[in-house]
Amino acid sequence: MRHLPNSLTVLRILLTPILFYLILDASSFSDYIVIYYLFVIAGLTDIYDGKLARSQKNITTFGKFVDPIADKLLLAATLIPFYMLSDYVSICRWVTLPILLILLGREALVTLLRYYSMGIGSIFSASRLAKFKTAFQMLFIGSILVHLAHRRMMIEYPEHAFGWFDPIHDKLNAVVIAIVVVLSIASALEYIIKNLPVILKHSRA
Repeated sequence: MRHLPNSLTVLRILLTPILFYLILDASSFSDYIVIYYLFVIAGLTDIYDGKLARSQKNITTFGKFVDPIADKLLLAATLIPFYMLSDYVSICRWVTLPILLILLGREALVTLLRYYSMGIGSIFSASRLAKFKTAFQMLFIGSILVHLAHRRMMIEYPEHAFGWFDPIHDKLNAVVIAIVVVLSIASALEYIIKNLPVILKHSRA
């Protein structure tokens, strides 16, 4: 049990290349169902590795450094394939290059600042705004995967699909990604405004 939190983090990292490949290669309803459940498993490891580590009072240096990387890899492993498919899969068109750069750039910037702050002995925890951002991010990715699965269901099993919901789902995806972008920018600014003075003060010392 002592090693379970870090094992969950490693599992999330191992799932990222699998998700990346499967999203690009998927061609059937069953493919998208498998991808969706793998993404859910990866998302659950993101929730429970930290909770278990805190409940066991077993927060390790490995976990502090690797957990943020695992989170970013999971995000990249899903958003980058969506962008690569966006030219010919209409569901993925909401992941444009500017949106991809904003989301991944924000994660890279905040992660670098967090690592630097850890190096100077200042631990900056995620804000409520950042947690909302993460929740909506995961919601968007899950929604895209469900939409892709439903679109295939409309082709393979039309008797079980709800064709009328397809355009509504598409509009919901547009709203959620807009919220994600706003929260990503706002949480990055919040992080910089709150923490950059401490970092600058230390760098001058």
